[in-house]
Amino acid sequence: MAAVARGDERALGTLVERHGPRIHAHLARLTDSVDDADDLLQETWVRVARGARTYEPGRPVRPWLFGIASNLARDHFRRRAVRLRAAREPAPPADPGPPLVRPLERLALRERVARLPERLRAVVLLRVFEEMSEAEMAQALGGPRGTVASRLDGALRELKRAWENGS
Repeated sequence: MAAVARGDERALGTLVERHGPRIHAHLARLTDSVDDADDLLQETWVRVARGARTYEPGRPVRPWLFGIASNLARDHFRRRAVRLRAAREPAPPADPGPPLVRPLERLALRERVARLPERLRAVVLLRVFEEMSEAEMAQALGGPRGTVASRLDGALRELKRAWENGS
């Protein structure tokens, strides 16, 4: 990260190659839109390049990167909600692009996860698809570990209830 902070484009390129595909997949699952994920990923790398000087050495890079991406997605949802309220009519559903999870069972789970509120959906996606610990999720989402654990527990209860009800 020190090299990125000095403006080393190769170092930034290495970060993009190493973490870009997983961050993009996370954003696509979070937004349910490959196009939105593309835009948010680009903005993520802009923010990484601009904020590299504020990165704390010794802090794990992956949660920091996912935190930036997750915050951008959160802002994306807020902007979209404001536009929807202003328009007073629902926006057309976003094109989810190609299926990101292929087996039917996982597709059903993915649909249920997509119906969760954003704050619950984010913790499920980071845990299941990124295999982050509660501590890493707390860093990525910028909140206390207890809040992350509580949200994860709530999300899993919601998913179980939806699964049992067949909805």
